[in-house]
Amino acid sequence: ARSVFERAIDVDYKNQSIWLKYAEMEMKNRFVNHARNVWDRAVTLLPRVDQFWYKFSYMEEMLGNVAGARQIFERWMKWAPGPNAWNTYIKFEVRRRNIPRARSVYERMLITH
Repeated sequence: ARSVFERAIDVDYKNQSIWLKYAEMEMKNRFVNHARNVWDRAVTLLPRVDQFWYKFSYMEEMLGNVAGARQIFERWMKWAPGPNAWNTYIKFEVRRRNIPRARSVYERMLITH
């Protein structure tokens, strides 16, 4: 299955559906590092597709990799996404009970927007 997805990406790397199905297939089969690689490639090649960032950060959070999720959010925020993305990052920090960091992210959002 992996080779089929790779060939499809070679033909049309801008096809968001292929990336989503590829990463979800890897996650479903518990190939976490493969899924990380797919998400990383997707957000590198198509950084304006918010859904990739949401799913990538959510996967890391669900795996308990808080530092990894935070790193993904920080990479995402460098692209100055919309307010919903910033709010997702803020809610992530609130769930972690890291209010000072949530406040800092909120202040950065206000400067950006």
